[in-house]
Amino acid sequence: MVVVVLVLLFAVSGIANAQSGPTAYIQSIDKKMKPLLENSRANEKKIIKIVNQLLDFKTLCKDSLGKHWEGKTDAQRKEFSDTLHALIEKNVVARLKDTKNHLITYESQEVNGKKASVVTIVADGTGPRAIQTEITYKMRKQGARWLVVDMVTDGVSLISNYRSQFNKIITKDGWDVMIKKMHDKLGS
Repeated sequence: MVVVVLVLLFAVSGIANAQSGPTAYIQSIDKKMKPLLENSRANEKKIIKIVNQLLDFKTLCKDSLGKHWEGKTDAQRKEFSDTLHALIEKNVVARLKDTKNHLITYESQEVNGKKASVVTIVADGTGPRAIQTEITYKMRKQGARWLVVDMVTDGVSLISNYRSQFNKIITKDGWDVMIKKMHDKLGS
């Protein structure tokens, strides 16, 4: 989950417009987030607001449930989406202090109509001992904004990872147990 938080932290952006492209959108992260990270507790609400501007939570939630999304009522979908959204916010804020000094290199960008991928390398420092993580942001243009719909960290998709975990719990224990586990992690 630390990598997911790292991904979210460095994928957050202000309102970079679509004309500037998806990489510029991702690059605005540092400028927007760096000052907030100096005191992440005091800036928690601002950080959460930026995360909420970046992620397409509706797509993320639907794709995370995969085949299980279609069989659920609107109320079940809403509870799941609200809970997953809150968990992501909680994890981002909890891990910020561990990631404020990471360095980002923007490696490449591929745009295909309203879809884009931006490849970055996030390093926990410099020199031979620095751990480097490749993060690919899968993005979709909605209106004048690019939104992140998935993040692939060292070849592992956030959506696929969530889908696998949720499917395993739902298949073994059922929907209600999965929701309870999510609430337990949230502390609610």
